[in-house]
This record gives sequence, structure tokens and C-alpha cells, in this order.
Amino acid sequence: MPEKKKLLDHREIAKELDLYFFDEKIGQGLPLLLPNYTIIQNQIKNFLQAKQKEFGFQEVITPILGSEELYKTSGHLAHYEEYMFPVLSRNNEKLRLRPMTCPHHCSIYQQKPRSYQELPLRLCENSLLFRYEASGGLKGLERPRCFELPDHHIFVSMDKLKEELKNNYLYISQILITFDLKITRLAFSTHDPANWQKYHSGKNLWEQAEKLLQEVLAELKLNYTLLPGEAAFYGPKLDLEVQAADGKIITLATMQVDFLTPQKFGLQYINEKQELKTPVIIHQSPIGSYQRFIALLLEQTEGKLPFWLAPCQIAILPLNEEQETINYCDKLKKNLTSIDLRAKIIVEKTLNYRIRQNYRQKIPYYLVVGKKELEEKKLKLTYTYSSTKETEELEEKELHEKLKEKSNKKQQ
Repeated sequence: MPEKKKLLDHREIAKELDLYFFDEKIGQGLPLLLPNYTIIQNQIKNFLQAKQKEFGFQEVITPILGSEELYKTSGHLAHYEEYMFPVLSRNNEKLRLRPMTCPHHCSIYQQKPRSYQELPLRLCENSLLFRYEASGGLKGLERPRCFELPDHHIFVSMDKLKEELKNNYLYISQILITFDLKITRLAFSTHDPANWQKYHSGKNLWEQAEKLLQEVLAELKLNYTLLPGEAAFYGPKLDLEVQAADGKIITLATMQVDFLTPQKFGLQYINEKQELKTPVIIHQSPIGSYQRFIALLLEQTEGKLPFWLAPCQIAILPLNEEQETINYCDKLKKNLTSIDLRAKIIVEKTLNYRIRQNYRQKIPYYLVVGKKELEEKKLKLTYTYSSTKETEELEEKELHEKLKEKSNKKQQ
């Protein structure tokens, strides 16, 4: 059993797929993400951006730094400083690498007066975040000190809050279904009334927020585990959790209700009666950080990623080194690349070695190209993810159509 866990650990799988590495000269917990990793993340990012548009999110970009005053206002310095990098100080200006994006998005909200007609205002950002995790807690992509988070903040009126929470749960569910990730539990985290120093004050707001989130869970008919004392410092939260290869339960997606931060920043909108009201913020991330999400995806798929995510989708293996064969393989690769498929030619060592490499690198398909294939103008396509050796003969046009269709399917 321990050996099985080692095989499933994303750090071992990532070595085979050549995804990332660490360098002490760069620093602990700061991964260098390689081309194969970047392909996977960009594919996920493109998929998420389409979903964000579908659900009415607007994408923004904000700085990776914030002033100490900003984090005093948000409460991060009081409640989260142990996970923040030390202050950067120059010419009496004190800055911090940001651990979260919510203060920056609050600043965007404050940019101009807001009307009830603009709400819900749904902002999203691929946020580069920095958290000073203890060196003993670092774990590959699952827990680094620098990571990228598809971070969402929804500014909403109280009367539309319940509807928006349901809408956001639907948004998260549709995304996770696409990746076929196995959710271990749904955790509803509330505050601990005996430990107020851990949270923003405001007993009535806490009770109101927790009651409303509980009603949403009931109306969606969701089973959940109640975790008293595990709320964020600004509000209750709903976490979708997954079991990692080492057996630990970690948070994947999250949705948090926040009545308190809008008050801290003095956020307001004008309602139908021309009165000033305070919005509520929903903090939400559908997949957590890209790094952690990809780590969990590697473990649950054993590195056999869905075809649309695989860094290399098809390997072309020339059977001989004759110029005619090499020229055809070059042309074949060029044609596949022209229709947005990711292919590479592998020529080193023996054919058997190259086939073994194909399996080790988890490339979904390979083609062996020799004299027969050139003469008959048919290609033998082998599927490496199958427990039995699945092969089929296709003309090049049929190959293009089959692989392009498979690449366009996000759920496989």
C-alpha cells in the first residue's frame, strides 16, 4: 500500500511528465513551472474564462503588492500576518506581497458610485498570491509559497444573496463535473463564539450569514459536514474537499459569505429608493489554486490526463531514418499542429524504447510510421490509456477529424 501511494503522489507523476522543479537558489516553495505544466494550466484557464463569461464574470488585473494600510483595513494584518511575507519598506512606504485579492477588488468596487442595477457585480482574476507557509508544510504543487488562483468576488445586495449563492454553487459544480474529480466531502465552516479574537466582531452579522448559508444548503438538498470554528476570519464558508494521495483532506473549491469586509472598506450602493446600502461579498474560487488543482488532478488520474489537457496528445514514431519517412513525419506533425493538436516526433534509440517512453510520459496516442504506412496512406493509431492495446487504422483526414473532435470534448 505505501508503494501504491508513492506512485499516486503528484510529485512522482510530475517528474514523469516533466512539469516543474524547485531550485534552492530561487527559494523554498517557489516552483519553476515548465512548458508541459504551462500547457495544462493554460488549457484549464481557457476553459474557466469561457465559463466565467457564461456566468457574467468580468476579468480584472490588479497588482501583486498592497500597502500595509490596505491589509490593516481588510483585517489581514490582524488575522493573517503569520502567513504573509515580511514588509517591503522604502522611502517611508510599506508594502506587502498579497496573500489574497479581496482588498484589491474592493478598491475596484470603490472606484465610482454603484447602483443596485449594477449588482451583482462579479469580478474575477487569475491572481498571483504569496503565502509564507512553514518550510515543513511545503509539499510540491499542493502547498507552495507562490501560486496562481482563479479568484472571484461577487458584490451583491442582500435581497439577491441567496439566489447568487445558488448560482455560484451551480457554476462550481459544472466546472468540477467537467474534470470528473471525486469530492470527498462538503464542509460548512462556522465561527466559534468562544473565540472572538480569531474573527471580525459582529455577532448578529455572523448569525445572519451562517443562517442564510445553511438555508441555501437545505434548498439545494446538499449533504454537508459542519465544522464549528473553521470559518474564515471574515465569514462562514462552504468548502468542497478532496483526499490527496497521502490521505489528507484538502480544500479544492470554496464559497464564502462576507458581511464584514464591505463595512471595513465603506462599500455602498444606491438602492431603488435612492438610499445608501452596504453590499455583501461572496468570496469564491471554483478550483482553488491552479497548482493545487493540477496536483490533485494528477493524483486522481494517475497522470493520465484527459486528451484536451495532455501536454503532448500524440507521439509520432518513425520506424526508420529514411528521408522519405522523416519528411512525412514532419509534414504529419505540421498538419496536426495546424489544427491545434499537440504532437511531437520521437526518434532517439529503438522503437520499443520510444513506445515505453510514450507510456511513461502518459501521451494518450502514438503512431508508428514506416514504409507500409507511406504506401497504403493509412496510419495505425494506438491508444496508450487502455489496459488492452487499442489500435485502429485511419487515413490522415480521418485521424485529424477523430483527434480534433476528441480535443474539443471537455468531459472524457
